[in-house]
Amino acid sequence: MPRQGPWETFILVRGDEPGLAPELYTSAEAEVTRLNERVIQLITDGRPVKIYCGAGEIPRHGFLNLDIAIEAPLFSISNSEDYFIFPFADRPWDIPSSSVDYIFHEDFIEHINQLQQFQFLSEALRVMKPGSWHRVNTPNLTTAMKYNSHFEDGFRGVYTGELRWGHVSLFSSSHLAEVATIVGYREVVFTTKHGGVSPFAEPDRRPADDRDDILGNIYADLLK
Repeated sequence: MPRQGPWETFILVRGDEPGLAPELYTSAEAEVTRLNERVIQLITDGRPVKIYCGAGEIPRHGFLNLDIAIEAPLFSISNSEDYFIFPFADRPWDIPSSSVDYIFHEDFIEHINQLQQFQFLSEALRVMKPGSWHRVNTPNLTTAMKYNSHFEDGFRGVYTGELRWGHVSLFSSSHLAEVATIVGYREVVFTTKHGGVSPFAEPDRRPADDRDDILGNIYADLLK
């Protein structure tokens, strides 16, 4: 079932969907319960807890992948223990505070509105361990507007192309740093593509050919 909006529509996947285990993906509450159990299991096993938000079509192995719809059906079957479907930007995650070693997302946070961004960043900060990093990779508002708008034409000259991708609230670097500081992150480090500072960092997949690798996106690591 396709998404019907940039973010707001949570697609509940029934247990009788072909190829899916009947006990999985049945409700948001059940998914949050599974997530909590998986986090506790990883902690008990002495393994790092890494969360990848908005996993899309290519979830990451070794991460707990969160999304609002099944975009990677084969992964959902073979790695169901690390794949969770619920509206994670719209509700608490109900996992222990200070339990997560790393949070990563790319081309996700611009799909949610300003209030959701504050709620999401606050919940992420709550669950992170002190000294851990939260990597944000997101389209750059400054670049998008500066190079695509014709402000001299007034209202009609303002670039609206981001809307076609479902982008509702983009950040500039300074705005992201300000919001992160308000929420309570101790430090914001701006880097480059593939330049994550966490020991758990992995190569960035976004942007692809649709944006400039250097100026098209903001790459920031937020320290708890």
